[in-house]
Amino acid sequence: MKIYIPVPSEEMELKKIICDSCKKEYTDEFEFEEFLSIGKENGYGSIFGDGTVLHLDLCQYCVKKILGQYLTIFNKDDIA
Repeated sequence: MKIYIPVPSEEMELKKIICDSCKKEYTDEFEFEEFLSIGKENGYGSIFGDGTVLHLDLCQYCVKKILGQYLTIFNKDDIA
């Protein structure tokens, strides 16, 4: 027989994301899935500073507005 007791959890649950461009707050899980989130540690010689970290969260609307002209968009079924 196994008997379990509740233990405090250190897991975090995402409640909302704020777009770094338009500042709109999103609480819908379906919108969360469409965010573009980038986290990158910078290396030697970076213009942002050695060992600094870049972080960006953009909603799908701002991704289209800001990056749309640079994106190549295709159906995933077309990927060989």
